[in-house]
Amino acid sequence: MPIRAQKTRVMEDRCNSLIPLDIETNRCEEVLRHCRPKECKPVNHNLDDCDVVPTPQDWMKFNSEDEVRSYYTKYANQEGFAIMTRTSKRGADGKLFYFILACSSKGYRRIGKKNPVTNCSSGKQKCEARIIVNLCEDGAYCFKSITLNHNHELNPNQVKSRNSADTNNRLKRTLDPNDQAEKGGKKSFGSLVVKPEVNENLAFCEQGFRNYIQKEKRLIGEDGDGHALHKYFMRMQEQDSNFFYAIDFDDCFCVKNIFWADGRSRAAYKLFGDVVKFDSTYLSNQYKIPLTFLVGVNHHGQSILFGCGLLSSEDTQSFVWLFQSWLVCMSGVQPKGIITDQRKAVQSAIGIVFPSTRHSWCLSHIMKKLPQNIGGHTEYDTLSYHLQRVVYDSFTTNEFETAWKMIAEEFDLEDNEWLRELYLERHRWVPTFIRCSFWAGMSATQLGAIPRGFFVEIISVQTSLKQFVDKYDIALQAKVEKEFEADFLSYSSTLECATNSPIERQFQSAYTHAKFLEVQKEFIGKADCNVCIAHVEGSICHYNVIEDTMIGDKPKETMFQVTFDRVNCDVKCICNMFEFKGILCRHSLGILSMERVKEIPCKYILNRWMKSMKRRHAYVKTSYAAKQLQPQIQKFDLLCKQFESVAEVASEFEETSSFVKNTICDLKEKLESWASCLRNSSDMAVPISCAVEGT
Repeated sequence: MPIRAQKTRVMEDRCNSLIPLDIETNRCEEVLRHCRPKECKPVNHNLDDCDVVPTPQDWMKFNSEDEVRSYYTKYANQEGFAIMTRTSKRGADGKLFYFILACSSKGYRRIGKKNPVTNCSSGKQKCEARIIVNLCEDGAYCFKSITLNHNHELNPNQVKSRNSADTNNRLKRTLDPNDQAEKGGKKSFGSLVVKPEVNENLAFCEQGFRNYIQKEKRLIGEDGDGHALHKYFMRMQEQDSNFFYAIDFDDCFCVKNIFWADGRSRAAYKLFGDVVKFDSTYLSNQYKIPLTFLVGVNHHGQSILFGCGLLSSEDTQSFVWLFQSWLVCMSGVQPKGIITDQRKAVQSAIGIVFPSTRHSWCLSHIMKKLPQNIGGHTEYDTLSYHLQRVVYDSFTTNEFETAWKMIAEEFDLEDNEWLRELYLERHRWVPTFIRCSFWAGMSATQLGAIPRGFFVEIISVQTSLKQFVDKYDIALQAKVEKEFEADFLSYSSTLECATNSPIERQFQSAYTHAKFLEVQKEFIGKADCNVCIAHVEGSICHYNVIEDTMIGDKPKETMFQVTFDRVNCDVKCICNMFEFKGILCRHSLGILSMERVKEIPCKYILNRWMKSMKRRHAYVKTSYAAKQLQPQIQKFDLLCKQFESVAEVASEFEETSSFVKNTICDLKEKLESWASCLRNSSDMAVPISCAVEGT
């Protein structure tokens, strides 16, 4: 459902983010600061037991905006006129410093005909009665100006306040369940006015009721109202200079789509943006918020956020806008691979925005749809088992295609439209087709490997937009803390090797704990492999590796072909595990062991999984940064500002610019060498078992 937003002018700041521009706020704040009353006498605000509400006086003083509104609402009800907020201004700190409450008699309105008990006034004329409220220097609110005269008749018996602030708590509890049950506006209001004991005390008319319901919907975001999100954007802009967001409006200036990404996500994309997963799970109608997001995996294999979006529709145009906004945010750098669900609109948008990017479908999403699309088959259990075996256990394209056609014939599935479309697009999802490219292990290619959603801890079918925004920073901080903890353990402790292989020790010293454990699993699994040489062609050796596995309670032998070049130590297995995950498989490790290789080439140790890689994204200032890194973040932010001032001076002349560039290059080399020495001198790495015992 479209997200409503107030009209606002926008500008693009130096980091390309779109932010609202309030032209008058600063000017008005400066003018009104000199007009605020210096001396205000207190007033008794306990009006509940008073028979008569006092007339507004310029000496009155209120502790909060709510007190002002409550007082003026009661006064208006007593005198017989309805009120409205005409103007309000907030300062840079978000605090209200100026507002006007006025009589709402302005213009004309037709009398409601369907509800005879509606309390709305019909003939409205322009009225100048109002109070102008300023924020005093001591933090209280005082009247700057008071206009009491009305140019229309007042009737306390007919006119009741439409200000929802006067709606008592008992009535709110009555309204909210009615609205949650999706009753119509008139039906919900009717459920109140038909009760004499309630109707007699109603402090609002039907339009006031509608205003209250709409206000509450904006607060909870049930109808996609972006008010809560907009406030979050404003706060993030103040805290993070690299925060980016874009808003797509329709012709009526209603918000169609929104995208945002903070500075940490933008910095992380530079390191881990080779493979991206686009998650559109929450576009399903069962969820209240139409959320989409893009994630990758960091050097620990943990999910890391690259940006979020809210979409009002699921057409190609919306996805194109989202991907284009994200691409601008990421300085035009396309990912090498992107994983999505099977939406046709998404596929079309990727072809338009990312024409050179590999596109695959999430295998776990497809396999979860088996019961839905073939669950009615009389031999479903057997069919499902064979399909999964073909999908997960085929290691060549010919093997998969042959086995798939045999299943289609045996179970009479040639006319199944869903399976036919899957087969035509097999290059997007079948493991044997996609394993030849690097996907950072993000696409589930093993049976039962179903990844958890990034926001699964904070989003349910009942989660509103406001609830999501409130928990957003908390969820991200939890993930940042996990990354920091993994970094700390990888630096401060050492996992013990499972074998005496010098190659395993190479990975032990280079990789993060999480990735070293994946490598170690392959070293252990090497014991289940039997290696025999097939034939030799010059320096190229062809091996057959037979691996013993268990399928349930039954043993199974699977043969893998591995080639090895004795000149440059190149090794390649038919399982393509290294090409797909960046981890050498047990079959290749078995061949390296047989060939007595003591040290593998650097190309098999990916920088992406190394614990020593530069983690600039961890030092970016955000609202959810790891508490333990606050000193480094502050120093990083300070140095960046100082470098900006140097660049400002140096950029004036070519000579000064060249001097600074050369000096920075020399300085960087010296600093890297110095930092390496400092790390080595402070390296207290101990076996992980000892580290745990000592804590």
